[in-house]
Amino acid sequence: MLSKSEKRLIVGLRRARRRSKEGLFLVEGIRTVDEALSADFEVFLCLQSPKLRDTGKGRKLAENISERSVEVRNVSDTELDTISDTANTQGVLLVCHEPQRLLFDLRVETSSTFLIVDGIQDPGNLGTLIRAARAFAVSAIICLEGTVDSWNSKVVRASAGAIFHSHIFSEKWSDLLVWLREHSVTVIAADAHGKDIGDFQVSTPWVLAVGNENKGIRRDILEISERVAIPMSEDVESLNAGVAGSTLLYLLTSNRSI
Repeated sequence: MLSKSEKRLIVGLRRARRRSKEGLFLVEGIRTVDEALSADFEVFLCLQSPKLRDTGKGRKLAENISERSVEVRNVSDTELDTISDTANTQGVLLVCHEPQRLLFDLRVETSSTFLIVDGIQDPGNLGTLIRAARAFAVSAIICLEGTVDSWNSKVVRASAGAIFHSHIFSEKWSDLLVWLREHSVTVIAADAHGKDIGDFQVSTPWVLAVGNENKGIRRDILEISERVAIPMSEDVESLNAGVAGSTLLYLLTSNRSI
């Protein structure tokens, strides 16, 4: 049975401030929960409802959870729907501990590649970028202040589980600048007025910066960056941040041109 204090905690974790205070975040849905468990994320609490056992994948996940040292609360489908942040809970919700990572502990190799996310507000765009970074073996993702919280439940879902297998840091620009200089990382900025990515020669280690959907990348980053753009048809004004960043990551990591 779920206590009133536990219910208040879970509802509160929809807000970034409460997530930051508690160091906890929500994971919902069979696939996403399974990814969190497979990555051995530390689970604070698990909620299950009868709906979880409606499918074969759900029953398999329930068995997986039962074999772990996880605190479980059995609730009704209605109660889980009430406190969930999604329209379809699939009968399972985890409360997980946020990983504690320090950027200056990150090892930088000559072949390392990174992604800077500067002020992106749409959870779908950030989730897409995390998923792409994972697909193209990017070493780490660095989210600057003003970016949507990477542990927002919508970001977690949009990443399709990639977030649990990624090194993600939240940093101030002043600290990141010190780190970039310390490791001599080449900074590349996604900029509509930049050089055609097909003509760009890159050497590692490098970091790609993708900026806010409306304002773009902050001036401080642009001033130290090589600026690159994706050539497009004249009747297409722009791509959204998630698509543009994913495309650039693919081209930079594969050394291919358009």
